[in-house]
Amino acid sequence: MMRLYYQAFSKLIKVDRLALTPHQYWIAAGKGMERPYTGEYWFNQEVGTYHCRHCDNQLFSFDTKYKSTTGYAQFWNHIPNSVKLEESTIKEERDLCCAGCDSFVGKVSFDGPPPTFIKYSINSAALNFKLKSFQEDPYFRKIARKEKQAQRSKKVEHNYLESNNNL
Repeated sequence: MMRLYYQAFSKLIKVDRLALTPHQYWIAAGKGMERPYTGEYWFNQEVGTYHCRHCDNQLFSFDTKYKSTTGYAQFWNHIPNSVKLEESTIKEERDLCCAGCDSFVGKVSFDGPPPTFIKYSINSAALNFKLKSFQEDPYFRKIARKEKQAQRSKKVEHNYLESNNNL
């Protein structure tokens, strides 16, 4: 029993223990998984990116997240060179660690949705979510441009109607 405990905590992790809650540290250093449906981001549907809580390394994008019934934040792809896989005690799964600080992020299994068929089950306590600003996203710029055009056309129609009423 003591040997397993030592193996779990023997890896050097670049994490400031005092900056984390005990739960966050247990996940980062002890490779723990939070209870399903208790995480902050398991049902998050906002536009942005998911970063490592410890080193602020960008890990996942919102467009690779999908809904699942497992209770964890689920992704089908990661940002290149942001995570690394390690061997796990479970044959069908692998441990997923941040490439920047080696802290544990979640589990990877190979029964996910297309196109990659990989399922990343991620702890919300290991993530920070950063909203994407409207200026960065071309989709939102397109919507904002359409709204401005609609406002201008309403203004033109309004001015035209007022000028006709004065006659």
